[in-house]
Amino acid sequence: ITAKAKGLKFRDLLLKYPVRMAINPIVSTIGWLLPALIAGEILISIVLGIQTLGPVLLRSVLSQDMWLAASIVMILSLLTIIGSLVSDLLLVWLDPRIRFEKLSK
Repeated sequence: ITAKAKGLKFRDLLLKYPVRMAINPIVSTIGWLLPALIAGEILISIVLGIQTLGPVLLRSVLSQDMWLAASIVMILSLLTIIGSLVSDLLLVWLDPRIRFEKLSK
């Protein structure tokens, strides 16, 4: 009410202040949901029989081809780490109050 009394537009009132406060948990959650999305893709591809990483991973484990299984797990782990890094960098870019500081000894 105070901002509206000072002459702030309704659009700015809705978009500027609440979005700035609400964007941090949204970006963080999206970054950490990437492994769940990948796990869901693997499960869906096994159930539906679509040839993606899911059936290949399942066949490699059942046939004891551990090099292929380890490679697929490493790729999925790398995607998880990249997703986390991108969400952290996006958070720093979206909210200038969050900055990485050098640790001084």
